Amino acid sequence: MVRRAKERRSRKGGDYAPVDQQPMRRYPETLASLCLVFEAEGEESDSTNKKDPSMSQTIRQPIVDKLRAADLLVRECLSRDKDETFVLVSASEKRQKAVAEIMGERGLLKLRLRQQDRDGKEQRNEGAWTPFKQHLQPLYEPSSEGSLFSSAQQLQILEFILNGDDERAMGPQLCLQPKPGNKPLDQLLEDQVVLKWFRMHHRSARESLVQRWVWQWKTMQPIEAIREYFGEKIALYFVWLGYYTTMLWIPAMCGIIMTITQIASHLTTGSMDNPWVPLYCCFICVWAVVFISGWRRVERTYQYEWDTLTFEDEEEDRPAFVKNKWTEEVVSDFTGMKRVPNDFWRTVALATSAIVVVSFIGAVITAVCGIALFKFRLTQKFEPFGLSPVGKAIGGGCQALSIMVFNKIYQVVLKMLTDLENWQTDTQYEDATIAKDFCFKLVNAYFACFFVAFVQNNFKVFGVDMHCPSWHCMPELTGTLAAVFVLQMTLVQTIEVGMPLLKNRMNVAKEEAALRQRLADKGLPSDGPIEPMKPEEEENKLEAFEGVFPEYQEMVVQFGYVTLFAAAFPLTAALALLNNMIEIRTDAYKLLQATQRPSPKRAADIGTWMVILDIIATCSILTNCALVGFTSHGLFFYFPNMTSVERVWITLICEHLLLLFKAVLDALLNSPPKEALSAYERRCYLRDQILAECQFLIPEDDAAFYTDDEGDPYYGV
Repeated sequence: MVRRAKERRSRKGGDYAPVDQQPMRRYPETLASLCLVFEAEGEESDSTNKKDPSMSQTIRQPIVDKLRAADLLVRECLSRDKDETFVLVSASEKRQKAVAEIMGERGLLKLRLRQQDRDGKEQRNEGAWTPFKQHLQPLYEPSSEGSLFSSAQQLQILEFILNGDDERAMGPQLCLQPKPGNKPLDQLLEDQVVLKWFRMHHRSARESLVQRWVWQWKTMQPIEAIREYFGEKIALYFVWLGYYTTMLWIPAMCGIIMTITQIASHLTTGSMDNPWVPLYCCFICVWAVVFISGWRRVERTYQYEWDTLTFEDEEEDRPAFVKNKWTEEVVSDFTGMKRVPNDFWRTVALATSAIVVVSFIGAVITAVCGIALFKFRLTQKFEPFGLSPVGKAIGGGCQALSIMVFNKIYQVVLKMLTDLENWQTDTQYEDATIAKDFCFKLVNAYFACFFVAFVQNNFKVFGVDMHCPSWHCMPELTGTLAAVFVLQMTLVQTIEVGMPLLKNRMNVAKEEAALRQRLADKGLPSDGPIEPMKPEEEENKLEAFEGVFPEYQEMVVQFGYVTLFAAAFPLTAALALLNNMIEIRTDAYKLLQATQRPSPKRAADIGTWMVILDIIATCSILTNCALVGFTSHGLFFYFPNMTSVERVWITLICEHLLLLFKAVLDALLNSPPKEALSAYERRCYLRDQILAECQFLIPEDDAAFYTDDEGDPYYGV
């Protein structure tokens, strides 16, 4: 403590050591770090007037002193262009344990207990979850990163300390009085004390995931490692994506066979209709229902595995909800003071959202009809030259671009509407966003195909009769679906990974050009190699991860293309399978290399996306039956002499039988998997036994390493 006090007194006297003249301390690689970015005024190291510290030094140094006084490990370094100062904050293992026990009491942090088989061999990821207690440390299963707490848990502990969530954690009190709803780190950002703050990637864990996940095509995803590094919410998305991709193999193979039969039929009869079309449509409907029911069981299995059954009961209020002027505080005799939204404002906001969403849907319908008319006129002009397929392809491309443009605009409006509604928890906010998004996407993504299948032959559009050639719209629908699906799949995949990388490369190139110009202005050679960036500087250039919402959004829309118009383009499933095999790797690469490390969040399920998938599966029964009954001629292979009335009755009977099958299957598979439930109960029983036997265990005194009175690592040597 003597040296630290002496340093503070010397700084008050004006003696300040520039950042790049301070030794860069090295700490164990198992420690996770959180990085605060401060503005640096020019080249601090060139400052000769040490008695007149810069403004940035005056702002930064009190923060750094508070962090060190809170027994945190702090490292400072300058960016290579001397315009930013990075302050890396870590917590020693001793500090982590003390705070983790406080978090455990509040249900914020749990660890797995060790589990052994009958031969005494340790079984990874088989123990029950329990809140952390220091004196039970030998009973806990260490993380795969070589430390007791995973890097994600260490980051949670760090944020808990820095945000002062509990007085017992003895945080640094970065802000004396944050605004309501703001935590100290957010307040520093709002007050522009720091430029930004972000969570550092863990080098060895990230490299391991890159090798086991990004570049591996033959092995299963390392789901437990993903959960340990990113949290349950992101891991659950990849569980769902892996399950969806695996299930796609069946319709993909059947779709390829179906396409071969359609080509053979076209070569023989001039039409792609054949007896297999109705059967394939029924098969896709059954597959969609089985897919949904199967996922419910998989999801419940992981809820038992990760102990997230009661997660949503533990959620806190959103900061934006706390700060919103339409949030009211009421006092209850049973629950005490609680915050609730203003009922009148919520009603107004929901009505506004409904009006805006309906307006967007109307705009989409108008745009689709307009593009269809443009395609019809263009095809008429190209037909004398034998280029009608070119006109149809251009029209299909315009439909795809229209869908993407409307999506982009709507995403901005969607966030504004959901913010206006003032939802209390993150789950409520996300569910409201998904609901409005689906109402729009159901029309925007699929109305172009719906128009060709069921409108074009039966209604005049803008006073023009645009019926299909020979009143047969299946070829037209095939071309529209293929153009929209393939173009969207290609562009979205390219933009999703390419844009973050492109922005990062442009930022780096811009900075390097400025560095070379600065060297040239000083008369120094500027054509030599540039000093490489430090890891914290590289990650500072990356964009923040947007969350899994756009990832689910993309995949759920794709699921609709696979199921809603199955017979029109049977290769959709095969193309979706190929896309998803790439998607898993590109999403993994984006998380690990192209974006900053996201906050590790928990989740019990995929939320409202489950409801959306169920709705799409039900709609697929309706659209495929209508497609077979009214757009395709496939039923005539089985009932060649049927009348129009009989055609309607056959379609309705088929649709009702499939809906009945869905209802029965949902009822049969609604119960939790017996094996998962039995394993969960067994783990809980063993946990209770172990904790009862070890409740008088003497706490362990020696930690792997801790800090001395001056804030430096001390190993007890």
